[in-house]
Amino acid sequence: MRNSRLIAHIDADAFFASVEQGFNPLLRNRPVIVGGAENQRGVVHTASYEARTRGVRTGMPLTRAKRVCPDAVFLKGNFQHYRAASLVMQEIYLRYTPAVEFTSLDDAYLDLSGTSRLHLEPESLARKIQEDVQRELGIGVSIGLGGNKAVARIASGLRKPRGIVYVPPGKEKAFLAPLPVDMLPGIGRVAKARLTELGVFTIGRLAALPRPALADFFGANGDKLWHLANGIDRREVKPRILPKQLSRETTFEEDTTERAVVMSTLQYLSERLAAKLRKDGLLCRRIGVKLRYSDFSQHQVTRTLPAATDNAAELFAEVEKIVAALPWRRLRIRHVGVSVAHIEWQNLQLQLFNRENRLELLDGAVDEIRQKFGFTAILPADTLTLRTKYRMEKSGFVLHAPALTK
Repeated sequence: MRNSRLIAHIDADAFFASVEQGFNPLLRNRPVIVGGAENQRGVVHTASYEARTRGVRTGMPLTRAKRVCPDAVFLKGNFQHYRAASLVMQEIYLRYTPAVEFTSLDDAYLDLSGTSRLHLEPESLARKIQEDVQRELGIGVSIGLGGNKAVARIASGLRKPRGIVYVPPGKEKAFLAPLPVDMLPGIGRVAKARLTELGVFTIGRLAALPRPALADFFGANGDKLWHLANGIDRREVKPRILPKQLSRETTFEEDTTERAVVMSTLQYLSERLAAKLRKDGLLCRRIGVKLRYSDFSQHQVTRTLPAATDNAAELFAEVEKIVAALPWRRLRIRHVGVSVAHIEWQNLQLQLFNRENRLELLDGAVDEIRQKFGFTAILPADTLTLRTKYRMEKSGFVLHAPALTK
C-alpha cells in the first residue's frame, strides 16, 4: 500500500432527504421525498431509503409518488441545509487529506495515498470517515476505495447505503470484469445500445476488445473506454472545495468623485466575479458592495439575491440597488469591491429548481469568446469608460492595486 495510489470516492446516501432528516429529528425513520409538494407538478429529486423501499424512485412524478407512498413527507428542498451539510463534510474530509475534490455538494474524491502511516488500513479508514459524518451530520455515506478515480466511483455505488468497497492494488481489472458495461463512466444509453449489438454486456468483455477496434467504433472516446475497462485511469484528484466567499476589489490610482467611474469599475468587477463563478461551476445567493473613502471610512453592505446566479447582469443589477440606497458623500472614493457569498455548486440548482437555461447559453457563448480572444473581447458598454483610466489588455483592464481575494 505504501507505494500505491489510494483514491476514495465518497457519495452521500439519499443526500437531500438525509440532510432534511438530520436537521429535523421528527423526520427520521420516516419516508421523505424532496422535490416539491405532493400535489405539485414536478418529479422526485431524492427519496429517503424509507420511501425507496415503498417503491418511490428518483424522477417519478410527485403525484405518483403520493399514490405509491401516501404517508410520505413531501419537501420542496432547502439549499441552505444542503450547503451547510456540504461544508461540514468538507471539514471532515480535510482532516484526512488536503487533496479533496468535490464534484457536487455530496460527492467527493479524496487522495489518501500514503496515509496508511498516519491513519489506518483502507477499510478501517473509510469506516472512521463514515462514523465522523454520521456523528456530526446524522447522514450516511457510501465509500469506494481503489487505485484510481474510476474504480473508486464504481465501487462506492455497489453497496448502498453505508457501504464500503475496497479494491486492492492490482485487482482493478478483475473487480470490473463481471460488472454491467453501463457502470463504466462514459457508457450512456446510446453507447450501451451499440455495445449490445456487438454482444458486449460486461466490462470484462469490453476490456477484451482490441483497442484499435474500440477507437474505430467510438472515435477518441473509444481509447478512453478501453483504458477504463482495463482498470486504468490516470486522472489526479484536483483539490476543489466550496468557498465561503469570493471577492474582487481594487484601489483607484487617484481617489475619485466621478460616479460613472465608480459604477463602471463595480460593473467590471461584477463581470470578473461572474466569470469566476461559471469557471468553477458555482452559483451565489448573496452579494456585497464595499466603498472606502479618502478618510478610510467605508460603507459595506450585503444583499440577498432573488435567486442563485452566476450571471454578471443579475449581480450588477443588485450592486446598482445597493449603491442607489447609499448616501453619496462628497468625499472622494479610494477603494471599491464586490463580493459574493452563500455559494453553492451549480448542479444543486439544476437538480432542485430547473434553472432557466437561456442565460446559461448566453453566458456560455460569452465565456467561449473570452477564452478565444481575451476577457476584454466582450464587455458591457458602460465599462468602456474605464479605458480613459486604465490600460486595456486582452486579459482585462490593468487595475491599480487589484485585490482578487477568495
